Amino acid sequence: MPDSFSEADNVVLHKIENGYMNLSILGSGAWEGIPAPFCNCRVCLSALELGSKDFRMRPQLLVKTEEGVFLLEISPDIRMQAATFSLPEISDFVVSHWHFDHMYGLLDLHAWADFVAKKQPRIFCSAKTKEWLDTNFAHIPKEVVVLTPFQSFELAGVRITPIPLYHMRRRDETIPPEELRNTFGYVLEHGGKKVAYLADYYAVPERSLDMLKGSDVVIADGTYLFEEDFPNGPEQDALKTDPDHMHDSAIIDLVSQFGADHIIFHSISHLSGKKHDELFRLLPEGMSVGFDGMQVL
Repeated sequence: MPDSFSEADNVVLHKIENGYMNLSILGSGAWEGIPAPFCNCRVCLSALELGSKDFRMRPQLLVKTEEGVFLLEISPDIRMQAATFSLPEISDFVVSHWHFDHMYGLLDLHAWADFVAKKQPRIFCSAKTKEWLDTNFAHIPKEVVVLTPFQSFELAGVRITPIPLYHMRRRDETIPPEELRNTFGYVLEHGGKKVAYLADYYAVPERSLDMLKGSDVVIADGTYLFEEDFPNGPEQDALKTDPDHMHDSAIIDLVSQFGADHIIFHSISHLSGKKHDELFRLLPEGMSVGFDGMQVL
């Protein structure tokens, strides 16, 4: 693990140490990515500079061991991520939920799976995500493996435990935690390391919180970090009441309960008006802002 996450190595496909899993962030941006469409704010302009950590593709993580490789999420930027990071051929995907920025890269994989790989992508996901896939992506050949909360499975030698999260308030607000089957976070364990990935959420059930304790790293949603300091703007004003995410100081308060050695925030947007290094300096010790190509393990 790097001594300083702010200075972590950008190279993703590094040599695997025997018995260890490597995990890298390929996409650290929120739903729009950075630069956002038609935006000339200071963050989006910074993203245009060569090597800028403000350039952010949509969420995706690479997990690699001696036994195999898989991706967390199917980013709509998967085509660019594959080229940027020289990814090997990958057909296993562990998806948190069915929202565009986490799964719609499947559309880009359709022709590749049919004509090049000649095998179906295998998608591990919640029951509700499978329902969405069956309804909206019925034309794409795929194998879907429905996961059960807290029931671990193994992929590439990594023990993966799905943990339910509250994310889509209109769909899950009245559902008891033990019945949540919509959005999942994932706890990954391999070679003595424990990493958790939490995509989007407005609340984390108690049993899911317990699963995070003892993690080396938790990768958590940072879309609305420091919201109280957001500049005034139509997009900021409209999204300050977004019911499906945590906001402002509640984000730091929650992740402080995780009991993890380190917290890395993903799904960073341009809404704050703050560049990567400016956000990093505002965070408490033991917390970092992720960036595209960040080597976590």
